[in-house]
Amino acid sequence: MANMFLKIAQNHMGTGHLEANSLKELIRNLFSKMLQPIASTRYPVGSRFRATLERIRGVKVGKHVFLGGGCVLDRAKPQLITIEDYVSLAGNVMILTHSNPTEPLRDILGDEGTKIAPVHIKRGAWVSVNCVILPGVTIGENAIVAAGAVVTKDVLPETIVGGVPAKFIKKIR
Repeated sequence: MANMFLKIAQNHMGTGHLEANSLKELIRNLFSKMLQPIASTRYPVGSRFRATLERIRGVKVGKHVFLGGGCVLDRAKPQLITIEDYVSLAGNVMILTHSNPTEPLRDILGDEGTKIAPVHIKRGAWVSVNCVILPGVTIGENAIVAAGAVVTKDVLPETIVGGVPAKFIKKIR
């Protein structure tokens, strides 16, 4: 029965890849995806409310975290995201914990194209507006990610990075 539901769900994905491997995981993913648009809303809801919704989705969110409007924390694998205390994510930040190409590209790229890895944003970090954080990245304590950056590699503590892809700009102290 569970395999039948998984097969139906995969058929609805088209050439995409179903992230769930069990019925329980499928139900959790669907629930998470229903909460995600509310958590990422640009409507004037408080950051604490957004953080609570992200915790329900499985994101590990510390204390005194600011989540700006329009933030999208991975829809498929939110449980792989850790946001420590006193972190600030400005509006429209996107954090991805998985990269999963279409079926034809998976045939060409093999395992190279698919990446599933945690993202860790450490205490006191500030991710500015319109940034993208890719799978496997750790942003160090008190680091700053400049507006519009695409972070593909780890960011050292107390540094500023920016650009596409993000590169070291300067040490804070």
